[in-house]
Amino acid sequence: MIVISKTLLLQNIKFENHSELVELMARIYPPPYKHLWKNEDCRWYLNKCYGLINLKKELNNRDAFYYFVINNSKTVGILRLVINQPLKEFPNQLTTYLHRIYLSKEVQGKGIAQQLFNWSEKIAKQNDNKLIWLEAMDTQDQALKFYNKQGYKTIKNMTLEFDRIHKHLRGMLLMSKAL
Repeated sequence: MIVISKTLLLQNIKFENHSELVELMARIYPPPYKHLWKNEDCRWYLNKCYGLINLKKELNNRDAFYYFVINNSKTVGILRLVINQPLKEFPNQLTTYLHRIYLSKEVQGKGIAQQLFNWSEKIAKQNDNKLIWLEAMDTQDQALKFYNKQGYKTIKNMTLEFDRIHKHLRGMLLMSKAL
């Protein structure tokens, strides 16, 4: 366990935690994102990202940190960082990819994301990474406001190639912050 604060902990996600991860993401992903998917069916995406094959691949990456976020003894989200992740827009810099941060609706707005971002930046700096970056849906206004408040700037517009997402909702932003 990694202690972020008195009430906030990170617990390593292991292969044997697969069912717990799937249950958590089936609970916290659909409410803010199901509208993006045709028929509001995001099961394909959840299976793609949190299926056994992908989980094994992600856990085998030695530069990745993958955690359950625990607040007041309750699992409320996930965080995944990848240090030393190449970013073609900054080929001469060591960078950290904030790959996944999902928090359940009931803990949003309580300062948890702020603590996780601060901790993630600390880890990036400890690994001599000079930049931290993420990808965000361009329609998630609350998240984008938070990222901007943290000092992240948009460096590129992208489009997801998932046919199962409504075409007009496939926009993504590549955002970064110098450390």
